[in-house]
Amino acid sequence: MTVILTDINTVLEACKQAGASSAVQPESETGLPAMAQALEQLADVITRVEADTQPTDDASTSDITEIGDYALQLLEALSDESANPELNRQQQSLTSLAVNTALWIAHHGGQLATLEPVANALALMANSSHEPQELGQLSGVINEIIAAVASPIRQDLDKMNPGRPWRVLLLNNSIVATRSHDADLMEVAFEVLTRNLPEDATRFFSEGMEQMDALDYPPHVRQVMEKYHREWPVNRSLH
Repeated sequence: MTVILTDINTVLEACKQAGASSAVQPESETGLPAMAQALEQLADVITRVEADTQPTDDASTSDITEIGDYALQLLEALSDESANPELNRQQQSLTSLAVNTALWIAHHGGQLATLEPVANALALMANSSHEPQELGQLSGVINEIIAAVASPIRQDLDKMNPGRPWRVLLLNNSIVATRSHDADLMEVAFEVLTRNLPEDATRFFSEGMEQMDALDYPPHVRQVMEKYHREWPVNRSLH
């Protein structure tokens, strides 16, 4: 809890400073002042939830989902304000807050009903991570988040949108697992990918084999990629 509250307070302070330097009046019901107030309320709610020592039941689980969804939608709104210099300097905290909010939801038995800010944050983390051990830890985080994604998102009905967060999340997880050089994480990620995005699997493993040569991956990594490449050839039927 400490991490998520630290992130909230950092972003909250940036919102206050950005609001104070803008033409919008502090009492405004829109824009940064309203977002700052919303962040304060969010911190209070999370603090109260953490102080509750009662076991999680169905009602509180749905509450966690609702609180988490409110928080993630607030982060989406904050991303629209990222051109503000104060908020632009807090991209790391915004990224951390999105991921830690998703983990908070997952650890409390809730479901992620808003995925885009989380998928975007994890992509930023993946792009800034280079060490296999660090990437392995990130893959573990992504797997926790995938397990908590709400059913309507998992149904993946918007197949025409290649940028949908569910697709981005699963493809990035497979990339992160590969870059971690951890064969077990690769197996987990690839099974999730083929089960949920079979229409993307063939191309992913074909391009993955190209990367094996281009980036000189270790033999044990190549072995896993070759296995799935054989199982998902170009002429494989999805029916």
